[in-house]
Amino acid sequence: MSHRRAFSVQSKLLAAFVLLTIAGIAVLTGVGYLAARQSLTSSAERHLTSLQRSKAGTVKAMLTSMRNEVLAVSASDSITAAALTMRAAHRELQVAAVTPQMIEAVKRFHLDEYDPALAKHLALTPAPEWSLPTNRAEWYLHYHYLAQAPKPYGQRRVLASSTDASRYGAALAPVQAKLAPLMNRLGFQNILLVDPDTLEVFFSYEESAVIGTNLGSGPYASTNFAALARTLSASKDVDDYRVGDFEEYRPKLGAPGAFIASPVFDGSRIAAVLLLRFPIEPIEAALSSGRRWEAEGLGKTGEVYLLGPDQTMRSDSRFLIEDPKAFIETLRRSRLTSRTADAVERLQTTILTVPVKHEAAQAALRGQNGLMTVEDYRGVDVLMAYGPVDLDSVRWGVIAKIDQSEAMAPLAAYTRRAFAAGSALALLASVVALFMASALTRPIAALVDAARRVSKGTFDVQVDVSSEDEYRELGEAFNEMVRNLRDSREDLDRQVQENERLLQSLLPASAAAQVRGGTSDTPQSFADVTVAHINLIGLDALARELGEDHAMSLLSDVVGGLDEAAEQHGVEKVRTIGASYLAASGLSLERPDHTARMVEFAREVVRIVRRFNAERRTNLGAEIRINAGPVIGGLIGRRKFIYDLWGDTVRLARRIQSDGQKTSIVVTKPVYERVRELVPFGTPTQMEVQGVGTVDLYEVLDEGTA
Repeated sequence: MSHRRAFSVQSKLLAAFVLLTIAGIAVLTGVGYLAARQSLTSSAERHLTSLQRSKAGTVKAMLTSMRNEVLAVSASDSITAAALTMRAAHRELQVAAVTPQMIEAVKRFHLDEYDPALAKHLALTPAPEWSLPTNRAEWYLHYHYLAQAPKPYGQRRVLASSTDASRYGAALAPVQAKLAPLMNRLGFQNILLVDPDTLEVFFSYEESAVIGTNLGSGPYASTNFAALARTLSASKDVDDYRVGDFEEYRPKLGAPGAFIASPVFDGSRIAAVLLLRFPIEPIEAALSSGRRWEAEGLGKTGEVYLLGPDQTMRSDSRFLIEDPKAFIETLRRSRLTSRTADAVERLQTTILTVPVKHEAAQAALRGQNGLMTVEDYRGVDVLMAYGPVDLDSVRWGVIAKIDQSEAMAPLAAYTRRAFAAGSALALLASVVALFMASALTRPIAALVDAARRVSKGTFDVQVDVSSEDEYRELGEAFNEMVRNLRDSREDLDRQVQENERLLQSLLPASAAAQVRGGTSDTPQSFADVTVAHINLIGLDALARELGEDHAMSLLSDVVGGLDEAAEQHGVEKVRTIGASYLAASGLSLERPDHTARMVEFAREVVRIVRRFNAERRTNLGAEIRINAGPVIGGLIGRRKFIYDLWGDTVRLARRIQSDGQKTSIVVTKPVYERVRELVPFGTPTQMEVQGVGTVDLYEVLDEGTA
């Protein structure tokens, strides 16, 4: 269809010099903008890198100094004398008189005061009576030093009693007087002494529910500080030393706590294990230079913080310190879960509560240094310098960052000046050929605006071009194209939605990817995969005792814990049937260390089950059988699908029989050959496996006895 043209496109090109003027201005402005941005970015990155390395060095120096102080303390005659005195007095309490009235008073303390106070600071309520004493000495100490102590529990006070007339009570005050200068000089929050033979806490400088408890079998047996005590109780080295990472420390009502431990020797024998709970405040003060962030060149949004191996913070966020209410609201608007915001609000700390999961954090925990632009835990784009800080058994990441918008703020002034100058030149050029520029740019602007709206997914766009030239033809062609795109997009969206809905209704997410790839009818062969068959035992007895509904709920909690552990260790759950759990490593993603990951996952399963038993007072067990080799995986069924693995590798893992242990990890020879340098094993055994023959089996030793 032809139209009479009032003006041709060729005639309108006479106004092109205006566009050339504007283009020249834009190029110059853009080049200047990019140069300024690069300069600002480089300056910010240099500053962040220097600051990160400086703070990492400071933290390293502080931890090293703390280590030297602890080693000096553990080797001192005063701590040895105190340990011998208090340990002997504590052992006498094993035969001390504990009356029913004393037991009832201790129960009232735990059930009416300690447990409710702790529950206010925890996401999950502990099982009833979980914290009650388990031996005579512990009942005695909890009566005289907790049940009879000034209330409320949790306030910082030295362990003392006005009712304890035993040798222990007489020895306590002089020992504390000797240790008081040490506490004041080093700034530790508490000193614990643990009996290396019984793993009982026989001394606490401050009032604490941990006094008297057994760290091998008591309510705190699964904690980091209990693991330190168990490890060092068999130490042969007077200079042995361990750092336990931060954890939810229940004796201080869930507040984050970290311990430094060292053995105390009496001659060639261990007299005690020394545990010192150290504060994070001095490290935080060093990271923020006494909360003088702006003086450090970090402006209004910069900060330096510590990151733990579980990718949660090990120091408090600047934003929580400056404005807790606004910070919590920011967390609720971010991608973090409401549970995270609730935990920060409840505990008033970001330590152990705020996850920091991005590439920079992962690189720092791998021991790498560098710079990166990422989205931080608030959901804000930041410039970030990262790197590790190592000390013996612990690695933290040190992160220095500032909001990208603040780092680039000087660009705003440049942009305003460039815009003003460009606008003046553009106005001058526009006046020269006002009519021609207007006639030329009006239809183009309409088409550009319409095209942008279409690119954003808006298809109800129609361009109205009233001119009688090529623009009218272009407008009509554009409108026709948009109508065709709209019809095609609607048809495609309907088809995609229907296909996706059908796919999700038929298959689990792991198998849906295979269907999307068009290989649903073809099983896949995997040359080398590590599989673990986990059988949770004790559920039948639990169901008979608690009822099917309660048992199913507990099973769901255990399986949920296994799923989280699998995700953390890079292991994939294949399927769960009843109390049976099948997992694989190296299946969807090839990993050179898939066997080591699976064994570490299995050990974590044991810890989960034991922790679950300790908290819920259950008696579950886990039989874990691990094998490695080729497998075949694929979809089973035609109308309803499940995803499964089969082959000799899986078959052998399923058929290995229990050797009678409640909880155990048994691996085949291929697994053993790959991880024997990393994991302690017991004496190998042989077993006749149906359909396979005689196989060599190796049991992973328990962490506490390795």
